Amino acid sequence: MSLRGKSIFIGSLSFFCFALLRYFIPLRNMGFFVAACIVFVLAAVLFCIISGRRKERYSDKAERIWCVLPVVALTVWLILFYINETNTAEALDAAELIRRTFPFPIWITLMLAGTAVCLFLLKRSSAEKPYGINKIVRVVITGLFTIGTSVQFYAPNIFQDVQGGTYHSHAYTNSIINACWLIPYSHHMESLYGHYAILYMPVLKVLLRFFHVDYLTGIWIVTAAIAAVSILLFAYILNYFAKSNVIYYLALFAIGEEYFMLMQGGVYMQVHPHRMIFPVAIAALALLEHRKQKRYPVLSVILLTLSFVWSTEVGMVTMLAYTAYSWAWYAMDGERFSIHKVGLLFRELVIYVLLPFVLAYGVINGYNLLAGGSILNFEEFMFPLISDRGYIDSIELPLPDVTHAWTGSAVLFLGITVMSLLYLLLPEKGEEKGEKPYYFLLGVMCLGLMLYYINRPVEGCMFIVMFLMLIIQAIILQKSQQVYLEWKGSKEALFARPQRFLFLSLRIITTFILFIMAFDSLYSMPSAWKKSAETIWKRDELAEFAEHIWIQIPPDAKSFGEGVPELMALIDRDTHLHTTEWSYRNTPLDTMEMVRKDLEDEEWFFCSTASLYYMQCEYPGLTDHFYVHEEFEYNGAQFAFFRRIEE
Repeated sequence: MSLRGKSIFIGSLSFFCFALLRYFIPLRNMGFFVAACIVFVLAAVLFCIISGRRKERYSDKAERIWCVLPVVALTVWLILFYINETNTAEALDAAELIRRTFPFPIWITLMLAGTAVCLFLLKRSSAEKPYGINKIVRVVITGLFTIGTSVQFYAPNIFQDVQGGTYHSHAYTNSIINACWLIPYSHHMESLYGHYAILYMPVLKVLLRFFHVDYLTGIWIVTAAIAAVSILLFAYILNYFAKSNVIYYLALFAIGEEYFMLMQGGVYMQVHPHRMIFPVAIAALALLEHRKQKRYPVLSVILLTLSFVWSTEVGMVTMLAYTAYSWAWYAMDGERFSIHKVGLLFRELVIYVLLPFVLAYGVINGYNLLAGGSILNFEEFMFPLISDRGYIDSIELPLPDVTHAWTGSAVLFLGITVMSLLYLLLPEKGEEKGEKPYYFLLGVMCLGLMLYYINRPVEGCMFIVMFLMLIIQAIILQKSQQVYLEWKGSKEALFARPQRFLFLSLRIITTFILFIMAFDSLYSMPSAWKKSAETIWKRDELAEFAEHIWIQIPPDAKSFGEGVPELMALIDRDTHLHTTEWSYRNTPLDTMEMVRKDLEDEEWFFCSTASLYYMQCEYPGLTDHFYVHEEFEYNGAQFAFFRRIEE
């Protein structure tokens, strides 16, 4: 094993040892994760420096042990992961996991047989990229799979979303609908997920004006289109690294594990496409620069600016990750690390962090001023990362133990990051940088995105890194495949080069993991489409209910609550009462008080009874002056139309 490989393994062991101490270290989740990452990096770098200076040569037996140990450790971790996968507070539902619903002997036999078939096909594949008919087939299959996956994001009937009904959907769509009515952002109208509504709004206006598509339906059409674009960008990156068709299709189909197996009859836009579109777009741009060996700074700044406008937290991650990549582009010159390279980092921070941040601030406040609002202060601009409500801390959950997905994923991302970092800090004479700046981008971006899961470790949130994780796995598998082809051609003994055993083992393990994910995706696909047709695709049924609302409720009636803006958007009506989303009880108390006072002098109002209940718990008495004129119910969601009691 190379010195860098040994260093990464030492870093991995240090990370796991530190993670085992979670319950003894009084840090919040994100602080603990950052500390664990620092432990990994320091352990790896120090081992590399010390071992490099000693120039110690290991015996053949010791080298073999170095190569076998990571394989044994990974195998043990995978077994423990399978055993404990559902043994955590916010685990995936065992009833939805194919590996849990199939009898274990049948499931493991199928997985091993499938892996064996894939390895047999890999054995016959070449190391050359596909051309001619193979390239055309890739394009066709990718296109069909993209369409089949993205239609899962067309979910206009949010009331039949079995993944949470309006609870999750309203949290996302509320601010978009408000933006379509040109409502400025303020303390009373915020969004947990950024200012993405500004980018949705012009497209939805065009759909309504020229194609008569209502705002709610338009949101889901645009969301499905964004999901499709993100998948195509993923495929563009994958196509570059996966020379073998087997590797390409395994990784491509693997992305459907979440959308077909786990998210049947519903969507969770807050992860995909919301938190995944710009990371994969930035990754695609960086790959284009690598392929062309040409920088596109203007396009980069524009994309980073839009990324920050779209999502505050993801924007920060993409800016820092792209800055790291851009710095590595220039600093990885094969020369010793120097003060000059530190200066380069500051230059890149100004261009790719400070400049996009200022531009994003201008875009968001420009919209606010055009909409008749005021310039946002820094706290309002950075919500929810900075908030007097302490929102980020309030939603924190305990981290699962080290046998869960977060540790394995973190080690994978830290490994590819440190591999690039060691080249930057300790370059070896004559070694070319190759794709290391790009690997640096992938690693840093994945670690940054993981903070979303780390703060609130609900296992489904780990899918935020799925695209980039699959790219890294494809890179590892393709590299391992090249080692296999070289070994097959050389006819040497397996341990003639000890590192060969490590790569050939990774070839088997990575194929096994990707096959499981691809199998989950393809096996679940038909039932997922069927479930969607029975639930979230039933727009006409919801439109019929909304039509009844349109007839019974006066157009000037103020309305509020979870699911209410969506109903009004379906019939092209304003709520006349625009606030932060009511899901998760995220509406601030003073906003509830404002709503309460606004309604006191009204002749009538329409609302979600659940949201009214939440408000009445804090500010009771409103309904003392009103009576229920009519009640409405759709798929368990209840609404009421109140009229003032005549005195």
